[in-house]
Amino acid sequence: MRTRQIILAAVLGLSTAALPAAYAADNMNSDGKPKQSVGEYASDTVVTTKVKAAIVADKSLSALDIAVETNNGVVTLTGTVATSAQSDQATHVARGVEGVKQVKNNLKVDASKK
Repeated sequence: MRTRQIILAAVLGLSTAALPAAYAADNMNSDGKPKQSVGEYASDTVVTTKVKAAIVADKSLSALDIAVETNNGVVTLTGTVATSAQSDQATHVARGVEGVKQVKNNLKVDASKK
């Protein structure tokens, strides 16, 4: 029983220690400086989650067709929707989320998606 506890503690400790390293590796500019702080990264993650939830809640949009990425409060929407009205609605929904500073709509319209 004691051995299991030690192994579990070691695994949890290693995974917790790896998180900052994974964040750091993914968050570096080409000059080796961080793109954003850990706090900004966490805040952007919350904004992304809220925008995705708002898109899911909107019956006129398909969350499967719209990807959301946030960087320093700037939300970028990518994917393909059936109409320009859906594209506009996705932008409107994203703008309505607390913490969103700007929305970049890179959605493509494909009428065959209807």
